[in-house]
Amino acid sequence: MNTVTKKSLAVIALTSSLFIGSTASALADVTPNPNKVAYDAAIAQYKVAMEKHKADMGSFYSSMKARNESRKAINATFKGAVDKAKADYTAAVATATTAETKKSALTTRKNAVSAASAIRDAAVTALGQLPVKPTAPVKPTRPEKVVRAPKAPRPAASVTPSA
Repeated sequence: MNTVTKKSLAVIALTSSLFIGSTASALADVTPNPNKVAYDAAIAQYKVAMEKHKADMGSFYSSMKARNESRKAINATFKGAVDKAKADYTAAVATATTAETKKSALTTRKNAVSAASAIRDAAVTALGQLPVKPTAPVKPTRPEKVVRAPKAPRPAASVTPSA
């Protein structure tokens, strides 16, 4: 065999033996964390609480949607009343010949808008308080890693050979 090939085979064998030797120490016996059982139980409770939270959020969103739909209907009714008051005022001013008639039309418009505002405010008050958004459960914290006692140091290799 060629000397370069022999050297490269020797290098490959040496490096592979180093990798194989280092993986054996990495696969050492690991004792499980004693807090893991408690943590797993807390995670299970958290998952149940999270499912309940999702259901509560669904009902919260549906109640908010219903409230917003009601609020849109109330505002549409208010806008219709204000638009009618404005159209009546415009028509009255167009046909009015005196300042008193115009002033009377303006007062009528203001009264109609005030009445529509009062009706809208009463309807919004009848809706009640805003629904309360549910709070999310707190995720449990991971347990601390187990601190192992340090191993006794290995004796240093002596320079003098032992018998």
